[in-house]
Amino acid sequence: MTSGLSAAPPPVTIVVPLPPSYRGGTEEYAYRLAARFARAVPVRIVTTTVRATTGTPSVEIGTIPVTALPGRELFERPVVWGLHARRTLRRLVETSALVQLHMPFPFIERRVTSWARSAGIPVVLTYHMDADAGGGGHPRLAEWVTRAYRSFSAEPALAACGAVVSNSAGYARASPVLSRHLSKVKVIAKGVAPERLGIAPEGSPRPPRLDPGTALLPGSTNQERRIVFVGRLVPYKGLDVLLDAMPAIRSGEPEVVLYVAGKGPMREALERRSSQLGLSSSVRFLGFVPDERLGDLYRSADVVACPSLNLMESTATTLEEAAACGTPVLGSALPGADESIPHDGVHGILVPPGDATKLAEAAGALLGAPRPTDPLRYRTWDDTAAEYLTLFRGLTGAVAPP
Repeated sequence: MTSGLSAAPPPVTIVVPLPPSYRGGTEEYAYRLAARFARAVPVRIVTTTVRATTGTPSVEIGTIPVTALPGRELFERPVVWGLHARRTLRRLVETSALVQLHMPFPFIERRVTSWARSAGIPVVLTYHMDADAGGGGHPRLAEWVTRAYRSFSAEPALAACGAVVSNSAGYARASPVLSRHLSKVKVIAKGVAPERLGIAPEGSPRPPRLDPGTALLPGSTNQERRIVFVGRLVPYKGLDVLLDAMPAIRSGEPEVVLYVAGKGPMREALERRSSQLGLSSSVRFLGFVPDERLGDLYRSADVVACPSLNLMESTATTLEEAAACGTPVLGSALPGADESIPHDGVHGILVPPGDATKLAEAAGALLGAPRPTDPLRYRTWDDTAAEYLTLFRGLTGAVAPP
């Protein structure tokens, strides 16, 4: 297999805000693609030390070299910290065949695109979501910081890049930032990893619900109905709305139990909310669930739900993975969501974000319907990587697909 590059070619440099040990949606996306790019072309990764952990298994990236630059968090976003770190980043950028940068990455995205442009190196930006500053509970400060970030970092980077990738056309059109640069947008949908999730080959019948026992789902029984949420416990995921919908869901399906897999800063508040709603016995917080158990967790559910609230999330990866496992899904009708998440009333339903009443009605409909058995259809990360490599080749004339 040849890469189309000359001897000892410069690598594709992938810039990611957080390291492989942090298991967020952006990181899963970035590092799973990096491992596939490395089968065809030289690859290196540049990231930060922010939120690096030793207790969580890292996303598998094989032997790809990783440079972790010192970093700090600013309004819950990583930034590269220190003059030496920025000089190192610039050197790596300027010795690349192509740079792929995952954004939002405040102010680094502007610097990277500027350095690369001056060196004649193409840049592909992968736009994961519209970033908004939390502001520490101060809405006016949050609005000011968000505007400053977009004006002084996101917009200049998008203006200078060679192409920007979005998960969906609908999201690109709806984004107040990305919609200004539609001529540069290339839509490349996400994939799933069948080998990681234990998914049957495409075209196989959908499996029945799995009953994995109490090792995975403490206190579970075969008779209960299960709704599963998988994700970081942060406001934009909308888990609080799902909790508000649970009393109405249980009024129609008294045996329903909600299992929450994930960790994050909202856990204590969500547990308190669950108790206030009288749901302590029917909502169970599982904490972090390792990769090798996620497929079983999805298949153990009657419904997998992720009622995202806004454009901080373009499409919920957990819903795409659950649908690929054969489980009906329940999500939010955000722009572009229906391009990759089922919305046919059988395999999935999308409801208005933040509407607990509609969420409860949709959950009841999915729980009350027979589990679908028609053949599985899904897209893999290999499909996504192949489209990226074709885009890279078009920008450089040198990087070839596998």
